[in-house]
Amino acid sequence: MSRFNIIFKQYIQYYLYLLIILGILYLIIPRPFILGLIIGACGSLVNTYIFESYLARSMKHDTTHVATGSTWRYAVAIITCLLWFFCKEHINIIGVLIGLMISYIVIILRPLLQRE
Repeated sequence: MSRFNIIFKQYIQYYLYLLIILGILYLIIPRPFILGLIIGACGSLVNTYIFESYLARSMKHDTTHVATGSTWRYAVAIITCLLWFFCKEHINIIGVLIGLMISYIVIILRPLLQRE
């Protein structure tokens, strides 16, 4: 199994735990903030996948340019915020923003999480 798959499966595991906890919490306490966190965390999972796949692709080629898929990650954030825009009464934007920030925290902490 490639190193990329091992690392990304660890991230998926953490995201799935978070989404399960948030889903249970939403079933117990149905609040727009929690639904926003769920939607933001889903967008964050997609953003992490995009970042990791672009990073793995750029490490294979001998180039000086390292692509991280920023344009696609911005597109995911915009789509997530558009989802909030069309369902304002059911989704809290603060929850969406905090959920989306999870991927950026993971990207920043990536070197610390990967210590070998």
